[in-house]
Amino acid sequence: MLSSKLFCFALVSLVFGHIYLAASEETIAVCPPDFVQVAGKCLFVDIFNKRFYDADRHCQSLNAGLLSIKNKREFDAINEWLSTVTPQSKEFWTSGNKLGGTENYYWQSTGMKAIYIPWNVGQPIATAGDCLALANVTTTAEATTTGVYRLSVKPCTSWAPLICQAPLQIFKTQLCLNTTAFFEAKVPA
Repeated sequence: MLSSKLFCFALVSLVFGHIYLAASEETIAVCPPDFVQVAGKCLFVDIFNKRFYDADRHCQSLNAGLLSIKNKREFDAINEWLSTVTPQSKEFWTSGNKLGGTENYYWQSTGMKAIYIPWNVGQPIATAGDCLALANVTTTAEATTTGVYRLSVKPCTSWAPLICQAPLQIFKTQLCLNTTAFFEAKVPA
């Protein structure tokens, strides 16, 4: 009698185990609260002006870093997004800089050398500073115009709004079985 009850319990456990395994295979990618997914990364705009170093610390306090740009596809997606989110803002801090006496620009948030650098007209100006901002203002001898955001060199002690970036958070959605209910849980992958 005890062995037949044990057999039934094992059989029921096996059946529910298969339901659990089949239902727990969905993986989702989400951004942290207040961040928006753009070009495979999570972005957050803070329109309050900060110096470069304060902007970097602010992003770190959000478990993020200042914006870095990998390629043209990412750059175009960020530009399209910025034109709809904050059309009135003229520039934003990125993590790009050449601090530490180097001649090359690096993305501080990733530690990678900046290879794709979409310069604004007349940039880079070596004497203008060591930090990079996305700016949509171009000043020439003829006029000042606004348009696509491009990178410009600025002194790191200047004030500007900022863009933080965070990686997508990957979760597995799992169906949990309880004796009285089913519920879904997000578990970091």
